Order: sequence, then structure tokens, then C-alpha cells
Amino acid sequence: MTLRIGIIGAARVATYAMIAPARSRDDVVVAAVASRDAARAAAYAATHGIPRHFGDYAAMVADPHIDAIYVATPPAFHLDQARLAIRAGKPCLVEKPFTLNAAEAATLQAEAAAAGVLMVEAQHSRCHGFWAIVARHLPALGRLRHVEAWFNAPVKTDAAEFRWQAGLGGGALMDLGVYPLTWVRAVAGEPLAARDVVFRAQRAADGAFAATLDLPHGVTARVAADMAAPFGAQLRISGAAGVLTIGNPLAPQRGGHAIRLETAAGVVDIASPDTPGSYDAQLAAFVDFLTGKAAWPLPPDDPVQSMRAIDLVRAAA
Repeated sequence: MTLRIGIIGAARVATYAMIAPARSRDDVVVAAVASRDAARAAAYAATHGIPRHFGDYAAMVADPHIDAIYVATPPAFHLDQARLAIRAGKPCLVEKPFTLNAAEAATLQAEAAAAGVLMVEAQHSRCHGFWAIVARHLPALGRLRHVEAWFNAPVKTDAAEFRWQAGLGGGALMDLGVYPLTWVRAVAGEPLAARDVVFRAQRAADGAFAATLDLPHGVTARVAADMAAPFGAQLRISGAAGVLTIGNPLAPQRGGHAIRLETAAGVVDIASPDTPGSYDAQLAAFVDFLTGKAAWPLPPDDPVQSMRAIDLVRAAA
């Protein structure tokens, strides 16, 4: 059986997060794309070899030849568009960040659960195989003390780029910061408080941010992101007995990925697993989840907790 996916939003992110991974599989096909602009949908479909296109989101979601939905629009629209999938009874992968805030996330998750619709957030980096290595070596660090996580990426400054528009869910915290927040939460739990928060206003959004988090068991973390800096990402986990550093935990397939363990016994460079790239792994996890082969790699309430962490940082500014 082939899973037929419909994309909401003729977006750039869909080209590498869904279209490319789907082409590498024989059990998934991007069957349609929808945009509010019918001409844009048609052009996007022609460019990417998508057989069908719609100028109406609801019409595509309701189409019986579509099995699952991928929401690739700006976060301001995720709630309403994911609700279309709920009404149609179709599973949905919602691009990160899940919604604009935790209240919206909780509402959407509750509605999906009540309707029996599978709905998850597209956290591709957390689907990569290197996380098994992190879990295996965390005990060697002893009691955790501090985590540092950051992700920088230059974002185009085109007038139409939503990432520079806070009202659409853009900004460094929402678009980039969601990742380091997720990595910290994965190893140290949900943040209890945020402090020392700094935002750099740029255009119509926050161009950069940094914050310190207080986490369970006395652990602290420093997270940061910058939309005007060269691409780079790192996760550094420090404990009483050692340090584990992961270079480029965002998308290991892009290069710069390295795992190093430092303890009293010495320094060890650990080979990363020879597994699919993060976007391929995400699609594989989505397919396995829908077919009942495996649980989703993240906890069921992770989209809500993810948005709560963002809200916490925003409120502490």
C-alpha cells in the first residue's frame, strides 16, 4: 500500500522535509499540494512533479485520494489547517513549531485525540539515530549539571519571508530556538523557569535570542539562536563526571556532525550511526507510526511541552 500525502502550503520547507524523502521510498508519494493561490499551487506542482494541485486547502484535505496531511505553512495558520485534517479523519504531520503557543497546542492535541486522529509535530532532528548514542552515554557523565544548546542559520531577508514576521510565528525563538529547546528537554527534562533572556529585535521579529533555563534536579541550560549568523549548531551536555558534545545535532546529514565524550578516562570520538538523514528518518517514523509498526519517537504530549518551553522564554523577557 502506498501512503498518499497532501501538502498544505507550497513552501520551501516541504521540498527537503517531505518531497525529497518521499522520493527515496516506494511506499510514500506526495500526491497533491494546496495553496490559497491556485496559480502558485500549479507552479509548485509542476516544478516538483506533484500530480495534483488545489487552490483550496479544505478541498485537498477532503479528497478521498489523499491519506495523510503535511502542514507546511507559517505557524499562525497551523491550528486551523490541522483542524481540517481532524475533520477529515486524516493523520497529520505539522511542521514545527506546532502552533503559536501552548494553549493552541493543547487545544489541537485534545481535538485530535477526541477524534482519534494521529497528529504529531515535525521534529526531524529528534528522529535521527544519533539520539540512541546520546542515551547510551549519558550515564557516563554522572549527575547532570549544565547543558548548552544553540542553532544559528542565516534566514533570507526577502519581504515575503514569514520568519521575519512575528505575527506569523516567525522569529529566532520560534523558528530556530524550538530546536535547542527540544534538545535540552530531551536530556534534562521540562524547564521550570527561564531567566537572563535577551532578544535582538530585527525587522518585524526577534532576529536572535538567548536564555538560561532552570531544569529539574538543579540542572541549568543556556539556549540561543540567531537568524543572521552562519549555519551552525551544537549540543553540549556537562555532568559531574564528564562532557558529551554533539556537533550539528540539527541535521547530521549536512556535515559537521561529531560526537565526543570527555571523561577522566580520556577523550573519545564516537562514530555516529550510519542511519538515514533526519528528514528521511522523520518520514520513516511517521509511516511506521501510521501503520502501527512503532510508536512516535517523542512523547505524546511533546508538541504541547515544546510550546510551553517557548512560552516560558517569551514570558521571561
